[in-house]
Amino acid sequence: MKVQFEAIQIKEESSFRILQTPHLQDFFLWHSHPEYELLYVEANQGPRRVGGHASQYEKNDLVFIGPHVPHLNFDYGVKGPYSKIVVQMKEDFLGKTWAEVPELKEIKALFALAKNGVRFEGNRKEEMGQRLMALPNLSHFNQFIEILSIFQVLAHDMKIIHLNDLATWENPSLRDQHRWSRVRSLVENHYMGPLSLQEVAEQCHLSKEAFCRYFKSKTQLTFTNYVNQYRITQAKKMLFEDRSIGDIAFACGFDSMAYFTKIFKRLIGESPVQYRKRMKAVNN
Repeated sequence: MKVQFEAIQIKEESSFRILQTPHLQDFFLWHSHPEYELLYVEANQGPRRVGGHASQYEKNDLVFIGPHVPHLNFDYGVKGPYSKIVVQMKEDFLGKTWAEVPELKEIKALFALAKNGVRFEGNRKEEMGQRLMALPNLSHFNQFIEILSIFQVLAHDMKIIHLNDLATWENPSLRDQHRWSRVRSLVENHYMGPLSLQEVAEQCHLSKEAFCRYFKSKTQLTFTNYVNQYRITQAKKMLFEDRSIGDIAFACGFDSMAYFTKIFKRLIGESPVQYRKRMKAVNN
């Protein structure tokens, strides 16, 4: 069965993203991605397919899956009402030196176990599930602290059940991962100048038309929209510096102030001038 590579969009200024009840019960998505995934689902019954493991859960399930581990969406075929929350984290979720922090030793071990997929049982399972469900109500910083606290409980107070003894599956999505990595690298290194769709497609060994279809299927965005989002993210950082807005626009690859302002307002909801003033007021 072919594994679909999922290109996950986590904002550059964040190390995780939260998805609450994405309704996918009618879709069979056997997929993998480079991010860690912590998932809680409440349903009468549903499939638990992770790597080479296949079983059914009843009432609820709490699972932690490591990078590149193929898995089926846990709500596939679910009948009746259900709730699901997914936390997807970059591989360096806690920074590049977090493994050296003694207080995170147990969490580090849990992340290592997730590379073959684990699930959790115990008296605090539903409590952890409800805490995950409540994450969208918190500020971004408090979400991070709460996720860390939940991981501490999972590592210390829960029964950990291994879903696979060894990573015996193959990862046929490797080519997709390399292709996506190349696209991201091209955007990150060349966003400040013209980015030719034709040239990027050629770098991925695809025709322009095939690349557009590929990119839209992975991100739900056009390539132009993706590049504009990245450029605006960089512009937001530069607006904290003592530079003119015109300089920032050109430094981020926009050759027109009017177009820069239009895209900024469309994505952020206010003009660059308004954004700079609001940020200065917040920081003062």
